[in-house]
Amino acid sequence: GGVHHSEAEDALRALADATGIPVASTQAGKGSLRHDHPADVGGIGHTGTAVADELARTADLVIGVGTRYTDFTTASATLFAAPGVRFANLNIASFDAHKLAAHSVVADARTGLEALTAALAGHRVSGSYEAEYAAGKARWEALVDRAFAAPEPAARPSQSQVIGALDAVVGDEDIVINAAGSLPGDLHKLWRARSRRQYLSLIHIS
Repeated sequence: GGVHHSEAEDALRALADATGIPVASTQAGKGSLRHDHPADVGGIGHTGTAVADELARTADLVIGVGTRYTDFTTASATLFAAPGVRFANLNIASFDAHKLAAHSVVADARTGLEALTAALAGHRVSGSYEAEYAAGKARWEALVDRAFAAPEPAARPSQSQVIGALDAVVGDEDIVINAAGSLPGDLHKLWRARSRRQYLSLIHIS
């Protein structure tokens, strides 16, 4: 969520473009990258995508930007499971920057991301790693397409099919607002955010 609060979306995209580091989003951070950006792997945690959660389980380094690492994000502290996994947290709040015994950087998200991109000049993840998460992203998108499909038009639609109907008609300027129940979970993993302000989850701004 700190990426949105800092209006750091462009800085995040610049980092992803330069390094190929995959980007997963919390509920509060969804839309920080467009859904069709090559490095965007969708939501993370209890309500995350299969590709994002698999990357999280196997990551040797997790860079947290403006996140509080809630139980939903960490899957109740079970998600980041690789032996020796390390954390580097960029957060304006010292309390959150130090979570998970991280190397902490207390700073504004946009300023910190710009500095990180400069420090990583010339670095890019391996081509095999990019291909791995690109394939995972493609598999997930195929699952989303199947969840959105309504092969029996006369039948009562499922919640995912209603989301799919919205996905088919919205533009970049439209805003999706959700609050409670099972809908935020489905939207977190299924919604294809087209702009930085399109997705608004009220449970994360109260």
